[in-house]
Amino acid sequence: MLDKLYITPKQWMHVLRWTLYTLLLLLAMMIQTVVLGNHTILGIHPDFVPVVIVCVCMREGPERGGTFALLGSLLWALSGADMGSICIAVLTIVPVIGGLLCRAVLVNRFVPCLVMTVLALLLEHTIVFLINFFFNGMAGILFLTDVLPCVLISAAVQPLVYLVVKRIEKVGDAYESI
Repeated sequence: MLDKLYITPKQWMHVLRWTLYTLLLLLAMMIQTVVLGNHTILGIHPDFVPVVIVCVCMREGPERGGTFALLGSLLWALSGADMGSICIAVLTIVPVIGGLLCRAVLVNRFVPCLVMTVLALLLEHTIVFLINFFFNGMAGILFLTDVLPCVLISAAVQPLVYLVVKRIEKVGDAYESI
């Protein structure tokens, strides 16, 4: 029975790859909540978790990356994120669609990943803003003063995250075609 539970060295490398992705996501969560929780960058609280989720999903493809996006956004929502259900939906759907587009039409490079990251950030923050605008009476000018700068500052971190994800992707062999 124990011989069926044997994990090959190649499989251990895949486990290491996904462990490193998870640690990167946890690092982004810790920086966003603990380090920058009470501090701001230019008066804005950046959002690093969507950047990590989108970069991993775009590099790993819609199947494996989509699973990571779903689990990562679920972890982020369960950690107490504001409007967590919206995070789960947007941070799963947008990266998977981006991965599918990159597979079918675009080349999976830096620029499409940056565009999908900005799109995911903008969509998530816009939906949260609209809900607060219509149901909580938030001022409309806050879209220009809070939401758009938050998207831009968060997207500014994307090149660094992309390089780290690209290096982690090289851990282990490529997956076999099914």
